[in-house]
Amino acid sequence: MTDSIRWDARHILRQIADADLRRDVLSSFWRHGDLQSRAMAIAQLAKSLHFREETIRKMPPPKKADLLATRLTAPEFEQLLEMALMQYHTHDKNEMLAAFLDHWHVPHENGSIESDDYKVPDDAAVREAVAALPQFPKRDVALYLASAGLLMAGEWRDATWPVVDELVASL
Repeated sequence: MTDSIRWDARHILRQIADADLRRDVLSSFWRHGDLQSRAMAIAQLAKSLHFREETIRKMPPPKKADLLATRLTAPEFEQLLEMALMQYHTHDKNEMLAAFLDHWHVPHENGSIESDDYKVPDDAAVREAVAALPQFPKRDVALYLASAGLLMAGEWRDATWPVVDELVASL
């Protein structure tokens, strides 16, 4: 990889997602995240914001998403933000995931990769998929590709992040 920005979850949510998209991603965490992850998020938010845990627990998902958004610069929330990106894409954007994975011939079940027996696309294949799937908004695609590179790492990161840099430059 060359001069690509390091797309960690905090950068993805601050630099790619606008306020509405950020809220959608973070709300997805509260709707779909496992009980333990949500409890950990509540405890971290309560500690950092000096709230009682019960106060946060009773809030609706969009309000909890707004509170989590106030912590985007805090490194201790990175893991929770990564989970939010994963939940958002696997639950709310699985149609887009499926379209990209189909284009790359990656076996999946409704957007969730079920096997390790596939060839990871290179950056040329990623660019080709972006061009071949114009029905998805550019910002959503950039968010997906940045998240895929972050969460899948290795070859996925090398293939997706240069394309993310190009997409972000054109937003």
